Amino acid sequence: MTSTPLICKKVILIFMVSDTHMHRLFFALWPNNQVRQSIIDLLPAVPVSGNCRITQPEDLHITLHFIGQVTHEVKGCLHHAALSIKNKPFIVNLNCLGDFNKAKICWMGCQDRPVELMLLRDKLGEPLVNCGYQIESRDYKPHVTLMRKCTTPVDSIQDFVIPWFVEEFALIESIPVSRGVSYQVIEKYPLA
Repeated sequence: MTSTPLICKKVILIFMVSDTHMHRLFFALWPNNQVRQSIIDLLPAVPVSGNCRITQPEDLHITLHFIGQVTHEVKGCLHHAALSIKNKPFIVNLNCLGDFNKAKICWMGCQDRPVELMLLRDKLGEPLVNCGYQIESRDYKPHVTLMRKCTTPVDSIQDFVIPWFVEEFALIESIPVSRGVSYQVIEKYPLA
C-alpha cells in the first residue's frame, strides 16, 4: 500500500470541516445604552457573596430563544424566520433580583412578565421550528444574567425599577474568547 490515499483522505477531511463552520446563536432583547447603564449602576448594590464573575456590560441581554450550534444554512433560515415577526413595542420593568441556584447565576428580571414579551417569544418560536429548532418546554423566566459562579442565594434589593422600552429584538452569536464568551449582534429586527 502507498500513503497517497491517506493524504487524499486528510485533505478531504480538512475541506469538510472548514466547509461546516458552526455558529452558536440565540435571539435576545438587546438593551439600549441607557438601560445598560442603569443595570450597571445598580450592580454595586446587589447583595452577593463569594467570587462571582460579573457579566461584561456589553453582553447584558434577555434571551428569547437559545438556538445553539447551527450551520450557515440554518443561520439563514433563522434570519428569514425573524424577518416575518410583527409585534407591538412594549415595556419591560426590571424590578426584581433572583438566582438560579443550581447554575450559580444571579439575575435581574421582572415580577410581572409583559403580555407583549410573551407574545413576541411565542410568535418567534413558531417559525423557528421550521429551521429545526425545538422550543424549550420549561417555564420561560425572562432575565438579565448579572453574575455567574455565585455560591449563595441573592437577597432582594427593595424598590428599584429600570424601565426598558423594547422596540426590537436581535440575533446574537456567542463567540469564544479568553475570558469565556463574547456576544456579537448579527442582526436587529424592529417591532411593528
